[in-house]
Amino acid sequence: MNELENISHIYRGLIQRNRVFASFKDKGELDVIFNDIKLYASIGEDILDPMSGCGGGMYYFGKRGYKTTNIELNPPSYYWQVLINPLNTNEINNLINKLLDLINELPDFKVEFTVSDKFFSDEAIIHIDKLYSFILKESSYKKDIAISLFLPFVSRFANYQRTTTDITHFKKGGLCSYLNWKDDFIEYLTLIAKRLTENIVDYKEIEHNNMLCDFMEVDLNKKYSFFVTSPPYPNYRDYSKIFIIENWVLDNIINKVPSDFKKMIGSNNIKGKQYGEIYSPIANKFLADLLEKSKRLQKKSKRDIEVYYHPYFSQYFFNIQQAYKKLDTLLNEKAVGYIVVNDNITRDICIPVGASICEVFSNLGYHTEDFNVSQISHYGNISKTAKRINSHHTRHILKVWK
Repeated sequence: MNELENISHIYRGLIQRNRVFASFKDKGELDVIFNDIKLYASIGEDILDPMSGCGGGMYYFGKRGYKTTNIELNPPSYYWQVLINPLNTNEINNLINKLLDLINELPDFKVEFTVSDKFFSDEAIIHIDKLYSFILKESSYKKDIAISLFLPFVSRFANYQRTTTDITHFKKGGLCSYLNWKDDFIEYLTLIAKRLTENIVDYKEIEHNNMLCDFMEVDLNKKYSFFVTSPPYPNYRDYSKIFIIENWVLDNIINKVPSDFKKMIGSNNIKGKQYGEIYSPIANKFLADLLEKSKRLQKKSKRDIEVYYHPYFSQYFFNIQQAYKKLDTLLNEKAVGYIVVNDNITRDICIPVGASICEVFSNLGYHTEDFNVSQISHYGNISKTAKRINSHHTRHILKVWK
């Protein structure tokens, strides 16, 4: 396998660069936050991240001597945190060595390739089940450890295509060859072991807690003095779909319990989701402007706003508001926090995420500061050379404190 080309490009990015779409960036984001938070937080303090993604904050602050508590709703993101948590490195490397020694005993395919209109052929499903059971046994039936090591590799057995219009989405169906998959697995395991061995040297603090749960329902036994987080950006990336292949395996083969992504902030699914009163005047003005603009558009565009975009953004601002009200209950009276957000564009209207979050915290009795502001842009999905107004965003690092 050439540079892990046969597994999902999402995991290639995590393995090779420790980043996936919308992850924290060290320079310009975490470096800016660290230069300020170190004025308040002593080495060894525990930093909370209630929307922790793939654990970029854990890796960054762990290298600088801080503990972290990381809460995540999307299972593949959580299991990646388990994989890179330094507390698990020795155990995972021992498991890798066992698997490399037993490579010829791993279950094999009875076919060389399949063509399917699904993510996984019947043959692949049988094989994945057998291979996971083998790894689980060698991990002494430690399920989180086994899943964390196995999950990034499952796309090797998938029949899928990347769509041409969105680099983070995957289309079901296609050809999948199983030839030389053991060689690919050896390369994958070797790279993971190398990566973990190199990373653990960087950590000055190895005590980190990873939790797979709905943040709105979590009950922690302590109050936190510091938090650093970055909520999902609205209408930009649906984080459950980034890992749709891995979530399919978890839901249908490993756990056999479907994940509920309706609770995930920023999910594109609006069916069956409710929202209540939004207290931010800035957010409400945006929603009113969106409806006002719909009146000037043609019938289809008008209906799109009324049926999808207005409910979607109403849910987004309400959910963000409720999430930070919940976060307030987990913080002590002198807490300091930092939030990285982007103000995206929809229908040529700025989505005021940063300002509305400041209003949420002000209503909760916090001081707020737009601590660092910068203009960023990304290439359009359809044309990688054309930049449009919707490609220009404003990134905010917000600081809140009592």
